[in-house]
Amino acid sequence: MSGEVMLTLGVSGHSCADPRHLGLDAGAAMSFPAGWALIEHPVQGAILFDCGYGPQARLAMRRGLRWLYRRVIHACSAPHTDAAALLQRRGLARDEVRMVVLSHFHPDHIGGLGQFPRARFVAHADAWRQVEDSGWFGLLHAQIWKELLPADFVARLQLLDERGRRGLDGDLATLGGEGWDLFGDGSLFALPLPGHARGQIGLALRTHDGERAILAADAFWRREQLDLGRDLPWLTRLVAMDDATAYRETLRRLTRFRDTHPGAWLIPAHCAQTLAEWRQRHPSAVLEAEAGERGG
Repeated sequence: MSGEVMLTLGVSGHSCADPRHLGLDAGAAMSFPAGWALIEHPVQGAILFDCGYGPQARLAMRRGLRWLYRRVIHACSAPHTDAAALLQRRGLARDEVRMVVLSHFHPDHIGGLGQFPRARFVAHADAWRQVEDSGWFGLLHAQIWKELLPADFVARLQLLDERGRRGLDGDLATLGGEGWDLFGDGSLFALPLPGHARGQIGLALRTHDGERAILAADAFWRREQLDLGRDLPWLTRLVAMDDATAYRETLRRLTRFRDTHPGAWLIPAHCAQTLAEWRQRHPSAVLEAEAGERGG
């Protein structure tokens, strides 16, 4: 059917965190997959939404404050878990990836960009403006590692701004606001999801099975957060929030969409439970290392 695509979820790396940092009850440390997605469009070809950790991120995490980041959240990845390696297992060469949509510029979302030399990049103008305009301390606080960007990144970058926005309709109207129809065929809508990171975007699509899916990036990390009804702890807001008020509003919009569309998939980048349910429903639509070979 027109406007429908193939969706495959990928995992390139993991991290860990205390559940209390998300406002959840105390317990064992939670594992957070560094998730991304492959979208196969009948006309546009192979598109990625983020790409997880990758070789550039591993290199960066060997020294200085990047090393501290790795130690604090126990970030791990290995070459065979990189997006390019997993796509190759699928029979898709890195040169065949023609576009990477960047939800935001954190290292667990852009760490493998250098592996896709022919891809165009799509990002929100506000997100890129922060990368360009921030000094070293601002970049450090925003968790933006500019060294992960390919040397020709700017030449391949397409920005989403006010000019191309249009109102959301149909089932997406529940989300309110506006978005960007990336190809003009209704197959991929970029959605503003501010709060966690400046200019964060998600993607709304409909799969070839007719299922509605929203790739929600880091609008939330575990789906239990949708029903918490309280703010994140102050330290999490300080370290992991660009705008706490916008975060709460984004969470409210996504919760309303979930409640009014129970058959839709709401897929954050780091929720292991959502990934497990997707794997159970679509066992051939997951790209990840086999259990026991994820490495560090």
